[in-house]
Amino acid sequence: MHGVRKGPPPSADKVTARRKKAATYAALLKHALAAKKAQKNDSETYAIVEKLLLASPDVPTLWNYRREMLLARETKAGGSMDVGEMSAELTLTARCLRKQPKCYAAWHHRLWTVRRRPEWAADELALCAEFLRLDERNFHCWHYRRLVSRLAGEAAADARAFARDRLGANFSNYSAHHALAATLPAPLDAATAVAELALARQALFCEPDDQSTWWFQFDVLRRSKYASVDAEIAALEELRALEPDARWPHMAMLHLRLARGADGDAAAAAELREKLHREDPDHERMYGEELPEAFFARPCSS
Repeated sequence: MHGVRKGPPPSADKVTARRKKAATYAALLKHALAAKKAQKNDSETYAIVEKLLLASPDVPTLWNYRREMLLARETKAGGSMDVGEMSAELTLTARCLRKQPKCYAAWHHRLWTVRRRPEWAADELALCAEFLRLDERNFHCWHYRRLVSRLAGEAAADARAFARDRLGANFSNYSAHHALAATLPAPLDAATAVAELALARQALFCEPDDQSTWWFQFDVLRRSKYASVDAEIAALEELRALEPDARWPHMAMLHLRLARGADGDAAAAAELREKLHREDPDHERMYGEELPEAFFARPCSS
């Protein structure tokens, strides 16, 4: 409950220790900000900034200052940044990310470092695998992986295999579906579409209201110009019979009927629309009269 303390209050010694730690941090931060203003890049300030980042990685100003110092050192060295210093940045960001895996600024700094040493990009895929085993939905890491994958020249088949592996661990994963969709060609041939839809269907029958898999299915259908729409409608009829209270199978059927446009589809779509409006008025705009393509125009790979 809100307002109810979890566990006993901290002891007086703990409160004192926390206050001392906060005061030390504040003093060091004040020193670092003054040094930044003075454009210092000496070793002492460099160490202080590192200590502050390890204590609290979510301070973009400190990461910006860190890069300013590195660039100043690079200029002083004649335009060549020390490999050891750059490697130390990877160590620093790894320590920060293990403390705060969804720290925007730390991921950005790591990417900045690797872009200056693109030969390191391939090794970064292993780090991404480690983080995504711990949290397969860490979209910061997924985004980082996509970028270093390009730097490393990773084959589409390998990127696809990795995304499938993560979906095997947990199919309710927008980022993994996005990564998988990004490896598929935009105009999708019917055979590939059928194979992808068959795999997606396994997840849909396990959890019929999981949106991430539905959006992937819609994207595959749209890119294949609904080449297997008849088979999907047949599968959806079976799923709707098994899960009559699930909303997403009904919504998908509505738009697939409209997309196909065969005899009887218009009447079936109207019946579905009425049912959805009645049972789910909060989302009535998703069941409107617009063209079906408007619904399918939200690709996983955008």
